Amino acid sequence: MKKLPLFFLVILAGFLSSCEEGTQPCYPIDNNRINIQVLDQEGKDLLDQTKELAFSSNQIKIFYERNGSLEEFYNGQMTNMRRNFRIIPPETGEDFYSMEVILDTEKTVIQWNPSEADTLLANIVPIGDPDFCPTRMVKEVFHQGELKWDGSTSQTGRGFTIVKEL
Repeated sequence: MKKLPLFFLVILAGFLSSCEEGTQPCYPIDNNRINIQVLDQEGKDLLDQTKELAFSSNQIKIFYERNGSLEEFYNGQMTNMRRNFRIIPPETGEDFYSMEVILDTEKTVIQWNPSEADTLLANIVPIGDPDFCPTRMVKEVFHQGELKWDGSTSQTGRGFTIVKEL
């Protein structure tokens, strides 16, 4: 019975702090994500965590260049992408795992393990209302100076493949 007044107090607080009439909620669009398949030169999947040569998801780190220095991203509270990436198992009709990565700045470094890393350069543009709901969209992604994904011409979704020399 003591919890009933607390329940009504929480409901009242929700009504009092709700949005002004006519405002719309902000739902950021996932336009800053890219999917990457990682294979070796023989075509073996390097993201399949059951394989011996695969890059361990526990060792992979994502770094963003901010103000001239690289900063690692880690958000322990965001359960599905604590480190701004996740390994996705193959879907029906696909043969390889992929890694979904959030590209937060123009330069993103994926550190696969302590001795190996790749740099992605992205053309990122702002979209939407910058005062109300600032979101950004990746237009192009380069890997080792090569254009790997172009949002204006891509017919295969938001992804590409990296071939690693082991």
